[in-house]
Amino acid sequence: MANWQILSRFVYPHDAHMAKGFLESEGIQVILKDELTTQVNNFYSNAIGGVKILVRDVDIERGIEVLKAGGFINTDSEDLANQIEIVELTRNTDINFCPFCKSKNIGRKKEPNILTIVVFFILGAFFPIFKKSYKCFDCNKAWKFQKKKIDQ
Repeated sequence: MANWQILSRFVYPHDAHMAKGFLESEGIQVILKDELTTQVNNFYSNAIGGVKILVRDVDIERGIEVLKAGGFINTDSEDLANQIEIVELTRNTDINFCPFCKSKNIGRKKEPNILTIVVFFILGAFFPIFKKSYKCFDCNKAWKFQKKKIDQ
């Protein structure tokens, strides 16, 4: 009997079933592990490592290619696109436009500052101290503005 290896992990069982169906349509045998546990209690999914897709050893490379082609596995270029870049803020900078493609189709995202988290755990109170970051929906870049330091 062939050995089975973990090809991918999913948080939700329905995502794993979609990937399983995609792999089986390409002729790759698949076993789902820990599917029923996450269906009964979704909060256990991260604790047990999610729903695991197992394939035979001989099908592991082909399975990775199939899942990448189907969009179930992120490629490295998508991870680089999600990094937040630092843009210097000057007097002439218009924060309503993307500094990369000059598009007005941007969104603002507020993330809690580390100081907010520390104060929350020490005092049990939440103060709205956030870091603002922006994302352009046209060129898919994210950035934060930083004030330009004046050299003396």
